[in-house]
Amino acid sequence: MKRKTLRVLVLASGIYLSLVFLFQGLTPEALSPPVSILAFPLVIFAVLLAMDLSGRATHPSEIRAKESPRRLRARDVAYLTRQVEVAAKASPAYFETILLNRLRDLLAEKVSLETGLEKESLKEALADQKLGPRLLGEQETYALLYYPPPRSAEARLETLRRAIDRIERWKA
Repeated sequence: MKRKTLRVLVLASGIYLSLVFLFQGLTPEALSPPVSILAFPLVIFAVLLAMDLSGRATHPSEIRAKESPRRLRARDVAYLTRQVEVAAKASPAYFETILLNRLRDLLAEKVSLETGLEKESLKEALADQKLGPRLLGEQETYALLYYPPPRSAEARLETLRRAIDRIERWKA
């Protein structure tokens, strides 16, 4: 309970007790007060308490789901930039396992959205050498993402650029 409500309770209790003692002092001992006289202050006390509490009641606000559009944050860009820089200097195996897998996931997600197929089964179909090119409809996009990467760093970066361009332009 709040401090203000407790003050109202103490004040009302003090007034009620003083009225009861005053009434007992004024009436003879043989005459007992009726129950309605004792209960009436209690009803007033309950009404005062209810008014005090209802004055402080708050109505819950609507809880809306916070929808924030996915933004490319600076740390995401920095992370991708570092991955590309490392891929340019690193071995073809790193390029294939990190960057090409990420591009394959992006392609699978885009194909899944365009065609309505399940993403996991689509990844398996794209990895298949016969189903993948037919599903994409483009042999070059499939070759960029699923054939072994080139040896030189410049050729890997060029492969990365071409793969990104082809993924962006791909339509079902």
